[in-house]
Amino acid sequence: MKKKNLSYVLSILIVLYALFLIAFCSSATHVAGGEEFEGWKTENGIDTFYVRTSARASENAIEKDDPEMMKTTCMEAAKLQALDNMIRKMIGETVEAQSGMLDGQATNYAITSIRDGVIKGVQNKECAPRGGSWKNCECIYFASGRNLKKQVEFEVQKALKGR
Repeated sequence: MKKKNLSYVLSILIVLYALFLIAFCSSATHVAGGEEFEGWKTENGIDTFYVRTSARASENAIEKDDPEMMKTTCMEAAKLQALDNMIRKMIGETVEAQSGMLDGQATNYAITSIRDGVIKGVQNKECAPRGGSWKNCECIYFASGRNLKKQVEFEVQKALKGR
């Protein structure tokens, strides 16, 4: 009887460990256990595009082994990447939905138009350390605005038509 109880307890521990690994070690689309955050969401006429960005702290912060400095530099690195990642994903989703294709020059035109006229910057929703340390982090950034999705679609259409 004790052997069955031990086996039962071990089975539960294995399942819990597996769930822990899935929750904290995977490259999931979640930060800090939140809902999936990547792509468009529209609420009350405001379009918001979310993007998940991974980054690494500066070598200087890592060498100093300074947790606060690692957190700051990792989050800043993620923010620097977020706008470019966001615009590329917005364009990709729009082109896919329109069954079109952009060449490199048209893509660059769309990126520049969207960066300069449609999106003024990104905001941080949340960030979390990866692997228990701020050496690496994963953050969710977003841009939002009234009719933002239509504005992006318009810029992609201009690029598809050759401006």
